[in-house]
Amino acid sequence: MPTNTSGSVSIPLSASPTTLATITIHSDRDDVVFLTGTVGWRAVTNGTGLSKANVLFQIRRNAVGGSLIFSADDSGEANGDNNRVTSFNHVDTSITSRTTYFLTAQLTDAGSAATVIGPITFTATEIEFHHDTDCDCDSDSDLC
Repeated sequence: MPTNTSGSVSIPLSASPTTLATITIHSDRDDVVFLTGTVGWRAVTNGTGLSKANVLFQIRRNAVGGSLIFSADDSGEANGDNNRVTSFNHVDTSITSRTTYFLTAQLTDAGSAATVIGPITFTATEIEFHHDTDCDCDSDSDLC
């Protein structure tokens, strides 16, 4: 099993979404899911003649082509400091009891080139909300 360190993977990206990681989480309908991701990647020229690569990272729910819940762009120069680490956080509030998340990456510019080299870290944490029906609130307060 590969580690999540730099150089642990070599996944060339294209204009189509490439699945980097998936997570399935079981949670209650009233809870939310805190998602975090970190992806190490390298902008390369590969004879393309382009010196810059733009990469679109997306998180989708329940299928690679499912509901888009998060996206972020990052760019890197192939000439010079071409190694990049992109990190992001997102809170999903529209979950069902069993939800699968797909982290994908793709190139946004025709002719550009980039390779995911690691780390790839993708985590999901359930945040539980408890609705206390026995709340004994002070009449001057809206908090329970």
